[in-house]
Amino acid sequence: MAGTIPERDWKTMKMASQNLLETFYKRINQQAIAILKEDTSSEHEKYLKLSRLMQNSNRIVGECFNDWHRSTLMVRLLALQHHGLLSPDLVDQLTEETKKTLKAFEEIRKEA
Repeated sequence: MAGTIPERDWKTMKMASQNLLETFYKRINQQAIAILKEDTSSEHEKYLKLSRLMQNSNRIVGECFNDWHRSTLMVRLLALQHHGLLSPDLVDQLTEETKKTLKAFEEIRKEA
């Protein structure tokens, strides 16, 4: 499965990868700002929340963006989908074959 991603999808995602990463960084930064603005948390609690946010964010970046090759793209697409980083517009640009695979895995994940 992982090695059979169509060339068109590889090119589409390769072009979109930097924007996807920037979108994720923006989300992280917004979450960090929200944590820092919390009036009910002590400075120590804010620090701990920021630390957890960064650890979780680093894990997600690894799942979605490390080892970005055509042979691993389907795994990356599934991770991007799971973490809410695949927009409907981007999915619409993918081949029907890839869309079907993404949909099938999403249904399996929902059942689990």
